[in-house]
Amino acid sequence: MPPTSEGHNMNMGPGHMGMGVGTISLATLIDFIVQRTYHELVVLSEILPRKTDMERKIEIVQYASRTRQLFIRLLALVKWANSASKVDKCVEICNFLEQQSMWFVETADTLSRMSRETLVNARLPNFSLPCAIDVLTLGTYPRLPKCIREKIVPPDPITPTEKKQVLQRLNQVIQYRLVSCELPQQMRKLKIENGRVKFLVENEFQVTLTLMEDSPVIPWRLLDIDILVEDHETGDGKALVHSLQIGYIHRLAQSRLLDNDKPLHDLYRVLHSFCQSLQLEVLNSQTQKLIRERLGDSLSIDEYAMGKCLTVSYWKDHTKKEKEKQQDAIRYKLSVHVNEEDDAKQLCVSHVPSMLPDECRRIGLTIQSEHLSIEKLLMQTIEVRTRSKLKDLSYSIQRFIEGKCEIKDLPLALHVPVVYPCTSSEQLRITVDAQRGILLASLPSLELPVMQDLEETLNGDRKNIQKHLVSLRLQMTILRCDKSVNCLHTEACHSLPLVNQVDHGLDDLPKHRLYVPVPKQPNHYVVACVEDNPPRSVELTYHLLETAPCPAEGTEVEIGEDNSVKTFLKAVRLVPLDTFAFTNGPYTSIYKEPEESEIESFHRKRKLLLGEYLEPVGKKQKTSPYFVTDLVHVVAACEEKLPFVFLGEELKEQGILHTNIQVDKEAMGLVMDIIHFPDVPGVKKADCNAFRKCLLSCKVRSVTKPARFWQIEFLFTNDLMPTQCPKEAGPTQRVICCYERHSDNHQKTVKEVWDEWTSMCNLYSIVKPFSAMITDDQTGVQGITNVKSYNYKRLTVLYGPGYPSLMHVYWKCDQKQFVLSLGREGQASPMNPHVIMATQLQHDLNTSRSLSYVLQILHDTWSPMNSLHKLSSAVILGVGTYPRQSTQGFTVLPQSSTHVRISYRNNYCLDVHFRGNKAVAIRDGAYSLFDTSKATEGFTPIPMLKAFLGMFVDDSVTGSNVHRRSTTEDDNPPSPMVNLDNMDVFNISQSHQSTGSPGGRRAEQIAPSPSTFIGTPSPGNILAAGSPSNPQLHVPSPGSFVPAPSPSSLGIHMQSPASSFISPQGMGDSGSPYPNTGLAMPSPGQRNWPNSPSIQPSPVSRHGMVASPGHPTLHSPQTQLKDDHGKASVMSPPSRTLPQRAWAASTPTLLSHEAFDNLLKQTSLQQLPYHVPLSPLERFLGCKFLRRHIARVILQEKHLTNIQAPEPGVNVFKAETLQFRVSLNSSTLQSLHMKIQPLPEYMDQWSQEEIQIFEKYFDLKVACPPYKSNSLTAFSRLLKAQIRILKDVIQIMRLELMPNQDRSLKWSVQLLLTVPPAYAHMAPAGTPAIVVVQKMILMLQLTRINVPIPQQQPQQQQQPDPQTITIPLLYNIQDNTITLVEKGPTLPNANLQQVSQHLKRFMERFHSSAECAIYPAVRELLTNLVLT
Repeated sequence: MPPTSEGHNMNMGPGHMGMGVGTISLATLIDFIVQRTYHELVVLSEILPRKTDMERKIEIVQYASRTRQLFIRLLALVKWANSASKVDKCVEICNFLEQQSMWFVETADTLSRMSRETLVNARLPNFSLPCAIDVLTLGTYPRLPKCIREKIVPPDPITPTEKKQVLQRLNQVIQYRLVSCELPQQMRKLKIENGRVKFLVENEFQVTLTLMEDSPVIPWRLLDIDILVEDHETGDGKALVHSLQIGYIHRLAQSRLLDNDKPLHDLYRVLHSFCQSLQLEVLNSQTQKLIRERLGDSLSIDEYAMGKCLTVSYWKDHTKKEKEKQQDAIRYKLSVHVNEEDDAKQLCVSHVPSMLPDECRRIGLTIQSEHLSIEKLLMQTIEVRTRSKLKDLSYSIQRFIEGKCEIKDLPLALHVPVVYPCTSSEQLRITVDAQRGILLASLPSLELPVMQDLEETLNGDRKNIQKHLVSLRLQMTILRCDKSVNCLHTEACHSLPLVNQVDHGLDDLPKHRLYVPVPKQPNHYVVACVEDNPPRSVELTYHLLETAPCPAEGTEVEIGEDNSVKTFLKAVRLVPLDTFAFTNGPYTSIYKEPEESEIESFHRKRKLLLGEYLEPVGKKQKTSPYFVTDLVHVVAACEEKLPFVFLGEELKEQGILHTNIQVDKEAMGLVMDIIHFPDVPGVKKADCNAFRKCLLSCKVRSVTKPARFWQIEFLFTNDLMPTQCPKEAGPTQRVICCYERHSDNHQKTVKEVWDEWTSMCNLYSIVKPFSAMITDDQTGVQGITNVKSYNYKRLTVLYGPGYPSLMHVYWKCDQKQFVLSLGREGQASPMNPHVIMATQLQHDLNTSRSLSYVLQILHDTWSPMNSLHKLSSAVILGVGTYPRQSTQGFTVLPQSSTHVRISYRNNYCLDVHFRGNKAVAIRDGAYSLFDTSKATEGFTPIPMLKAFLGMFVDDSVTGSNVHRRSTTEDDNPPSPMVNLDNMDVFNISQSHQSTGSPGGRRAEQIAPSPSTFIGTPSPGNILAAGSPSNPQLHVPSPGSFVPAPSPSSLGIHMQSPASSFISPQGMGDSGSPYPNTGLAMPSPGQRNWPNSPSIQPSPVSRHGMVASPGHPTLHSPQTQLKDDHGKASVMSPPSRTLPQRAWAASTPTLLSHEAFDNLLKQTSLQQLPYHVPLSPLERFLGCKFLRRHIARVILQEKHLTNIQAPEPGVNVFKAETLQFRVSLNSSTLQSLHMKIQPLPEYMDQWSQEEIQIFEKYFDLKVACPPYKSNSLTAFSRLLKAQIRILKDVIQIMRLELMPNQDRSLKWSVQLLLTVPPAYAHMAPAGTPAIVVVQKMILMLQLTRINVPIPQQQPQQQQQPDPQTITIPLLYNIQDNTITLVEKGPTLPNANLQQVSQHLKRFMERFHSSAECAIYPAVRELLTNLVLT
């Protein structure tokens, strides 16, 4: 494109035309071409329709050809312009040179012409020196010629002072003229200023006059006219008079001011006449607009005389005119005209037919010229006409109604109270149609058919108006009844689909009636009938109708036929209802208010007809007249009484006796008393009779708010036992039960009442003996429990030290058993420890039906169960071999109310039995109860458990004179056994069958005592058991817990598996009252041994409780077995030389409650000061868990070699240069320690300091909580490395263990044994973070240290967290180079990129091949790394 721009226009001057140089913008050229093409196309479209078809085709082809040629040339020009830049430059150079040449030639020609022609005759005049001196010295030109001064210089203007004097003089002249002449009355409002006078006639005009001279004969000069008439509705703010019209009026008014004796009068008449004509024109235009846009035929212009009058007709009732064909019908007219008596006054208003003077004054006698509005004038007129029309109508209607008619509201309406008393929403509103003038009748929010007839009567013949008002009154009363029953949640109807209404008593009732369904009671209706009670009232009567569904034929449906949907009803019974009996109860006053006398009623009616009666202000209705109270009372009474009737029938069928329906003594509703309940199945008859004696009364009430339900109130005596609840204090106690009301299923309600009575009776049957025990001081039950609440439905007792825990007991009918729930007393109390064994405790309660038994268990087991809650049950991720698998720490598995199992990481199991005398028996739960040489499926035996538990045994349980075996011998028997450290899973099962014994068969019929399960005496013998004078109760012998040999190993067949755990020591005089039979027995819910002799009958105590069979002096049949096989199995001493001997951990170890709490309480070890507090048991099991994993690692890793340990419980193995010994701390058995010794050939390559650091790192960082197996795996992989690599890693360990040893370091280091979550993209979190193959991977965590604190920072302000970064290092063993592990194209973040660059710079400087590069590189990072 050429370099010309759009702003360069075509330059074709005279000099350029000859040279042929002209330029034009390409955009302009294209614009010209497009405009020419468009112009030709427009011309073609206009001329083608007038030509023939052939000519049109020729023209189109020619146009297309011309346009094509033109655009082809344009295309060629555009293509040429892309390469014409050089030509353009040359053209510009030529143009510039030609222009310069032209200027040179023109200059030479001009100079030559001046020298030859102009300068030849040139002469200079004499210099005017005086004028120059005047200008230079004085600054003026006084010698200017006069001819020039007069023609050019204007005269000096007058001064402001002279101007002010002239105007003031002119004002005086105007004042004199006005005083001397006569002014029109309407032009007295004037203003004189600046030599002018302004006359203002409001809403008409304003004129400005002045005088040209002070001569009295000089006429007024009219300066300005302003017409003030405005049209605010149709004018749209525009001027109503054109400027030409103003000019004409100006000339006309000025002519009237000349040669006139009263010029101002003529001026006012001319302008006033024009303004009135303009006002009439405005009103006429407004009327035409109303007719055209809104009112139409309802408004018409009868006459319009310009400048004289405007007559408008309104209320044109065409319908009435067509019906009656009356030519002389009344027509309402409104006329606006000029005052005929005085033209100077405003426009007048007149009406046809004529109005009263008061009505005319209300509208206005003259037009309001400040706001011309024909619509406003019409509305005022119609309002006055409406008031007059409605007032006449009120006199005609007043005699047919009870209340007073009123005219109010806007638009005006006649309010007629058809019913009395009447609300505003029920009043008949009669209004006048503003357009047609006819009467309109309406009821707010109501549409009745009689309204159309009433409206026709009001606009026509008014003889039948009373008939329509009576019909309206009856229908409105029916509507009142319909609306009144809406509050009862029912829907009334005006008719029913009855098939026998003709032959029924309903046919004799009045036709105005309403059917109200009784709420919640199908097929029952209250029929409300309305009759006229002359002269001005109505009467209501009520009936109760009972119906039955039936088909359209009205026949009864036989049983077995197809029962389709029945849409019809059959009237059965119709019972008249006494309104007084329903609306007045037993508390109604017997005196009535005095009725109005006949004379007073006559005077009131006379005043009412004359419109003089006013209702007293103080006499008000107590309720809304819109609300029919009698109907609501009747329906509500039927709704309340019918359910009682149906409920009473169902109670009678169930054998529950009750009284009739009565009114409650508080007058709050209906009530029905239940006087007798039958016996409860499963409860003794004596308990049922005693419970019925406790019942004082039982009342049934119906409650409807906030929901509909039955309320049953039981009133009991309160002398059973004292409680802590203040609401239960007093001689009586109320129990209120609420049940959902079922209108069609009363059997369910009766069942719920019976279930409630059953649950209270069952609970009473166990509370009664318990109350006898708790009130007896000799039983000692008061010391272990406290009754918080007993409300006959639920029993709440407190137990535990200080009573922090509570237990709720109640009977559940659907399960037919007692339900037990546990909680705590207050928010400050600890959690109830027995929550986990609520199911077992509930089973014991339902089996024994003894509260004292369960409370004794709760009391004896509260302390150990509270200790069990201290165990950590948190789920830990990555502690096992699989990093993504979560493992729970401790899991408590209740087996019975006195037996739990504690599982640790699903590997180890402990059996815990709660004994009496504050003792706990613990054994390894991995051993079978019947063959101790075999382990149960899924668990691993725990080595050295007996030795560990022996550290917590105190003399308070075992006694100081009891001989104990060596724990080392117990945990390590001399007989050859399988190495359990290398055993993972035991999948051995054994079944035992036994025949029943007579004692066992007898035990099935007797409730077990608490000692049967936990070895404690029954509550009936608590005092005797705890007494020091009882010689039969002694401290249990530990020998009773030493198991006898397995009967199966000796070929002896026992009658019961339980007898294999009975020792001779338990049968002697010094035997424990808690036999070891409980240890050998599973939970009560899992006992499958038929006729087992472990449970024997015992004599009944004084309170009805079963005595304990555990004591030998109670003559339990179990101690009197005479079977030879049983004698051989029991009396044989245990042998340690048998290959099938059980391990020591299978024998229970007795611990006191305090020792058991110390075993589970979280503490810290002095050897592990940096670790979190853990319980001794968790530390012991965690160490065992790691030792078991060490054995696996030794077998899996090829670079490790196992060495047979000379002593048990020790793992010994060796690597390439070192030998390792891992063992438990012999003093505590709660921590693992490693001892390292270099092999003899590598003794000189290891220093003692390196060995100690390596050992200390294992103790503090590997064998530590949370005891992760992968940490141990990572540590074992480290042993595969070469000795120089291992020495560098030990130096890193030294920096981690002693971070403050070197002050020059900027970072502290930590060797990560497992992959952190931030590097889950490299390997799953928890995977071993150390890999040693051809290359080695290490993960380090660097933490910024030795950061100076700014002095201006306050000390109390919290310090920010130190900067931390985790770096994965990749060490090439062959090349001795170290870099970052890069997984992917780029590093994750900028910090790692800086670390990578720092390592690269270090490796460029590091060239030592003998020294390992790991430690120098790490120290370089710790010393010089700076992250930005």
